[in-house]
Amino acid sequence: MFDRQTARYVSLLADFWVSLGSGTHYVYSAYGPQLATQLGFTATQSSVIATLGSVGVYFSGPPAGVLIDRKPPHIPIIIGGCLILFGYMMMRFAFTSELRSVAFVGIFMIVASSGNTFAYHACVKCAAMNFPHRRGIATAIPVSGYGLSALFFSQIGNAAFPGDTGRFLLMLPLLASGLVFLGLPFVRNIPLDNVADPEDAVAVETDSLETDALLRHTRTNESGATAEIKTKEGTYSAVSEFEREASVSGESSSDASYQSMVDEIVLPIKEEVDIHGWALFRDVRFWIHFCIHGLLSGCGLMYILSAGYVLRALYTYSNPYISPNDLQRNQAIQVSLVSSFSFIARIVAGYSADRLSRKGYQRMWVIFASACIFTLAQIGGLTITSSRFMWFISIFNGIGYGFLFGSYASIISEIFGLKRFSENYGFLTVATVVGSDVFAFAFGAIYDSNSYFIDPATVDMTPEYDSYNSTYDNFNGTRRFGSQVGQVCDLGRDCYRNAFIITLPGAIVAGILALSVIYYEHRRKARMAEAAAVVVVEEVEDVEDAVEDVTVNSE
Repeated sequence: MFDRQTARYVSLLADFWVSLGSGTHYVYSAYGPQLATQLGFTATQSSVIATLGSVGVYFSGPPAGVLIDRKPPHIPIIIGGCLILFGYMMMRFAFTSELRSVAFVGIFMIVASSGNTFAYHACVKCAAMNFPHRRGIATAIPVSGYGLSALFFSQIGNAAFPGDTGRFLLMLPLLASGLVFLGLPFVRNIPLDNVADPEDAVAVETDSLETDALLRHTRTNESGATAEIKTKEGTYSAVSEFEREASVSGESSSDASYQSMVDEIVLPIKEEVDIHGWALFRDVRFWIHFCIHGLLSGCGLMYILSAGYVLRALYTYSNPYISPNDLQRNQAIQVSLVSSFSFIARIVAGYSADRLSRKGYQRMWVIFASACIFTLAQIGGLTITSSRFMWFISIFNGIGYGFLFGSYASIISEIFGLKRFSENYGFLTVATVVGSDVFAFAFGAIYDSNSYFIDPATVDMTPEYDSYNSTYDNFNGTRRFGSQVGQVCDLGRDCYRNAFIITLPGAIVAGILALSVIYYEHRRKARMAEAAAVVVVEEVEDVEDAVEDVTVNSE
């Protein structure tokens, strides 16, 4: 139907489409508080469900990666679509039947979230395989679709079913799995041979001239004392070919011929790194990246999954009589801000990572920028007291999260190789579970400690009250909050402030680790370049001697 070059771009568009349906885990903050109210869950229990979703997303990464690295992409995508449909339909069943079981809801949250991972990681791997020389921007396309998912679903739900969580939970599985299956026929690994892509040709030529490209083909021992550069196949056969031609023509080599042969010798071949399995776990670099990823993704996920509670706390403090529809609409706005800016940041991060690499800089500078942005977001969470300025926290968390996930896929493939990329990336993303577990549980416990419950069975829900001033009823002197029932915290920012006191140092530490990686890699490449230069000079001298012998013999 399509030529190979066109098919790659069609596949990339399908990667985006499938990933859009696979990012539903981030939509939880749009319906989580309503689900908790319907089923009588506390903020801690709601955080447990959100965290179990993270467990499903990131602990399924390694087994999904093993499958993706060994099978064509349509197999994990089919598995993912089925798990998404089944998991969310069972969660809706719990909501409509008021099945008040954290275990039941949590299990099927894991099922649905695991489906997200199978489909999403298959798309990221497919994009990287189809565009190996532009893998930063290529992987950013499905990654950005994954980040845009929350905006897409929350806005559709808010427009079509305002205030109706039950119908929203029906739309979610049907539309999400529909998007996954719709893109399924077009997500394919397109062979790269015989594909004429001028941009890829330029990328290959540019890479061959860069120091980093040279160093990727250099092998060193742990002390950096020895180095070996693999030259193109047939390099030394060029000498014998030159000798044959010289003997036939009786002419000596010209400067141009000599320089051409030397150029042929020093240009390196592509030798892909392949670190996986136990070798991955023995590599200190993996664990440093694991810590960075865990800290930053934990900061982001704590807010993304708890934004509904942050909004409730701020609105309850400043506008206690806000209606459920208005509250859910404002939740959707915050989710949309996080999602839209995450989407933009993922595209920017992927492009920036490629540009930095082409110019000889490290992609890790994007991760350092992510840490700085997350630091600003945590400061905003500590200081903002009005719901009118909550956009600041949402936007900066979205940008930081987008920078993190928009660049880390290309970083991992560059360091540890593309052959087992899905498996390695799956192990890295397990760090997100660790980070989000610690921070989300802390948020839930802190929010619970500052909250109390209003039982809807014992409170008259139709009092007359001033729209702008809270009143008191005879229910133990409890402040009334209009139609809000269930868990209530009326302390504003103080409901959750201590949670951001925990995440702020985490973002700062991640930034320090990112700078340490940048410095270490810079020093390591400098040492490797020195060793590589020595070897190249020795090989060129050997060739010069050989050419000189040929010239003497021809004379």
